[in-house]
Amino acid sequence: KGIRLNIAVEQDNMSFLKLKVKVRHKIVADGLNDDTFDVTNKGVHVGADEFNALIEDENTVLVDMRNHYESEIGHFKNAVTPDVDTFRESLDIIEDDLKAHKEDKNLVMYCTGGIRCEKASAYFKHKGFKNVYQLEGGIIEYTRQVNEKNLENKFIGKNFVFDERRAEKISEDVIAQCHQCGEPF
Repeated sequence: KGIRLNIAVEQDNMSFLKLKVKVRHKIVADGLNDDTFDVTNKGVHVGADEFNALIEDENTVLVDMRNHYESEIGHFKNAVTPDVDTFRESLDIIEDDLKAHKEDKNLVMYCTGGIRCEKASAYFKHKGFKNVYQLEGGIIEYTRQVNEKNLENKFIGKNFVFDERRAEKISEDVIAQCHQCGEPF
């Protein structure tokens, strides 16, 4: 009850053909001891319209909380895209890179569906960041709101997804290159 479901942008009945429910100790593998900070003290959730306004503010640092292979095929303009293979790696790198801006900048983050940002926003607040925001529902919900409200789409490329489709087209831009031949792909 009251749970938002992120429905695929390009729903073709081919994504996630089976429902699997698994019990996990943590929803996101972060390598952290959860007792060190309050995971419920998270950043401010923002919708697509407020997100668009925030990322245009010169006092905002926008951070992609996804892995390099996800941001490589699509990301928001001007986003910091850490070169990491796992969420666990990104936390310390981002904190170190942005430590000078803990009090004077808005830290705005996004991910695929909003789950990684739930943990990351609480972590960065615990580490002393004052103005922490996260895109509610991630790129999936952002795209739905952009289409529904006829807002400007500030995402370029495709959103990496974890099923047989591998990606959902969010814009017409092709920003990645083949790792072997270098051609746009």
